[in-house]
Amino acid sequence: MTAGPQGASDLSAGMPAQAGTPDDPIAKLNLTFRSLYGANREQVLAETPLAALTLIGTGEIWRVEHGELTKCYRPDQMLPKIKGLMHAVLGAHGAWSLSLRGWDSTAALQAARQLNDALGEALESASAELPVDLANPARDVLTELKRLSDGWLSGRHTTADEFPLALKRVNPQLERAIALVGQAVYGALRDGFEALRNESNPSDWARCYVGVCGPGQGRRDNIEIAAAMSVMGHEAVGIRLLYLENALTLADGLRFLAAALVERDLGQAVFNDQYRMWRDLLADAAIEHAGGGFFPQMGPG
Repeated sequence: MTAGPQGASDLSAGMPAQAGTPDDPIAKLNLTFRSLYGANREQVLAETPLAALTLIGTGEIWRVEHGELTKCYRPDQMLPKIKGLMHAVLGAHGAWSLSLRGWDSTAALQAARQLNDALGEALESASAELPVDLANPARDVLTELKRLSDGWLSGRHTTADEFPLALKRVNPQLERAIALVGQAVYGALRDGFEALRNESNPSDWARCYVGVCGPGQGRRDNIEIAAAMSVMGHEAVGIRLLYLENALTLADGLRFLAAALVERDLGQAVFNDQYRMWRDLLADAAIEHAGGGFFPQMGPG
């Protein structure tokens, strides 16, 4: 077994102490200023008639009226099951990586056992729970992953190429499953956003903010954004249709959305530009040194 990197469990030990302890007078002032900002943020959604939040991957759209979650537009019950089975690839990659890395052979074997059991259940569920056109490619992918995990449980040595090669063998089926899931998710989300619009006062809908909550990796070419802008219009993206990066819960989403609204008002009051605070406060210096405006998206353009 290969040991993990020295000190990997004690990374915080070598990190510098946090600046601005309670004894620092500047830090105390900053806390005061930020507490006033926070108090304003707490109230701003309360005066907003209509907003909406969705957590990526759930298919659920939450109606927000005056800062309160008042209704959930839920997708068909099939959708979460489809998404859940798709995560089998993530789990298999995790178990393979743990075994390949070799830091803890006992933990890696336990991960392989968990994966194998879960894949067995997933294979049974795929046939019973999924539509036929999706069940067939999903079952092919799950079977290939199960074959891998069977080998790991039998004591076969993990190799660096076996997982990529296994997925290459079923790549057409995986791509087919992803395409079918994408269409199902898009349709369900569009239906939800249309229901939200149709149940709303037109003037409130025209000013409605929608926040899509998720990790940074989910921002680009996001299915929730695509479905929402099909109902709100492309012009809403980045204006009333916002990706709330690293808001991972509804509570996060409410807080992040409120912050966006507060900083919109702040930008207007201070700079006569309601979107100025939706950029870095030091953006002018950044643009000067970078040679122009830029957006650090993940992945090549």
